[in-house]
Amino acid sequence: MLEELRWKTSVSTTCLHAAACRATGLAAADDQLASILDPAADALANEIAAAGWPVPEMLHELTGLASELDNNGELVKRAITRLHLPMADVTAPVRIAGAIADLEAAMQRAAPALAEELAVRIRPIREQWEARGPGLLMEIARLTEPLAVPSAAEIVLVAPYVGGAGSAYASANRVVLEAVLFNPLPELPEAVRLAWLLSQLNADLPWMTDVMPPAQARGAMKLAMIPPVLAAAEAVELAHCDELTLAAAIAAWLPGVAAEDAAPKIWTWWNAWLDHATKWPVAVAALEQLTLR
Repeated sequence: MLEELRWKTSVSTTCLHAAACRATGLAAADDQLASILDPAADALANEIAAAGWPVPEMLHELTGLASELDNNGELVKRAITRLHLPMADVTAPVRIAGAIADLEAAMQRAAPALAEELAVRIRPIREQWEARGPGLLMEIARLTEPLAVPSAAEIVLVAPYVGGAGSAYASANRVVLEAVLFNPLPELPEAVRLAWLLSQLNADLPWMTDVMPPAQARGAMKLAMIPPVLAAAEAVELAHCDELTLAAAIAAWLPGVAAEDAAPKIWTWWNAWLDHATKWPVAVAALEQLTLR
């Protein structure tokens, strides 16, 4: 069970999260913010592409690491190492670090009091989590396996770009979550999204990677953990657990997935799991194969 949960905010992570969202096609909720930030985000993406590196993957890795590294040069080097990227141009890391600095400068122009704003934004989601989160995680562990819940994790809250989004970084035992002041979907409180993100953090451990490669495990867990998270949320009276809510969660949390196609398959799989429970990693692997059909 979760024994240690650290909360923090990060301006640098906010900037890179915004760039990562834009690179994956997620639109900004604030047109004024986008008009200032997006050109710098595009310039950063272009520098990554010019180096011959995958843009979404690199931005995802940079976002996950940004809260622990203040130096942009070191941040870029760490991301390159984590992703095992080839170094065809030795000047590329310097240019990318400079593009990150430009992105941070653009954010400073757009939101000069961002650090103070983030300090205010942490309270609503933290209070919501502390009221229901522990119960959510206990129920998730009961419905799946205890290893589905990490023993320690860090939550990095960022300013909203999309108006409700987040990502899990299993290799860092960290989640990044937009600190919205109100639930974008009343039927899916952000504490439920947070439980879903936390439940993905053990995807890189042997209990999952012995069954499927790490990248597949991370992708499969994104889908597999939605039903147990909704069932846990229903148990603590935060949300309903039915196929309609499942489809809404997929659409809100995984916008790149066709919810209308995935929801019936996942709902059928979930009910089969409840009726004939096997080991959770085996069930997740079966879902991964099912959703590929």
